[in-house]
Amino acid sequence: MKKKADIIVPPEVNSEPNFGSFYNTYYKRFYRYAYYYVNHVETAEDITHDAILYYWENKTKIDPEADVLGYILLTVKNKCLNHLKHLQVELEYNKRYLELYEWEIKARIMTLEDENYADIFMKDIMEIVARSLKKLPVQTREIFVKNRFEYKSRKEIASEMRVSLQKIDYHINKANEHLYKDLRDYLPLLLIFLQKIS
Repeated sequence: MKKKADIIVPPEVNSEPNFGSFYNTYYKRFYRYAYYYVNHVETAEDITHDAILYYWENKTKIDPEADVLGYILLTVKNKCLNHLKHLQVELEYNKRYLELYEWEIKARIMTLEDENYADIFMKDIMEIVARSLKKLPVQTREIFVKNRFEYKSRKEIASEMRVSLQKIDYHINKANEHLYKDLRDYLPLLLIFLQKIS
């Protein structure tokens, strides 16, 4: 238990000269406490400075019989706790991100090394393409199918359907945009599938 002589009450430090002396005397004590928990020089310095400043800014609201050392130490403790909890959240996020990134890398490796794995993706893509094409207007779907599945050139389709090349380009682009939306999760393979056919 603290002796009365060990307790510093607000009236003793609430003037600028006294507070400056108090700061110089006790700063290192608060800093060592913060550093023990956060284990980082700059963070400990920021926490210590902010805790002492918080006291100064709120000095008129504090009970005149309060223990200034205990008040500031509690503030340092809470700031350390908040800092460590924030770090914990960041580490958890980074861990999940790294796990997801690792999974993505493995999936890409499997796709490149295993043709059957790529075939499964392509099968999925073709099923989604089929469903997606049904949503398109008839003429857009017809032009797209002739170009991508029947391997006809734009000029051949324009001649066959008696429309301009610009109209063929319009419908192909419209179909591509529609498919990109439905197949955005398969974009790498979709780019291969939708390579421009001259």
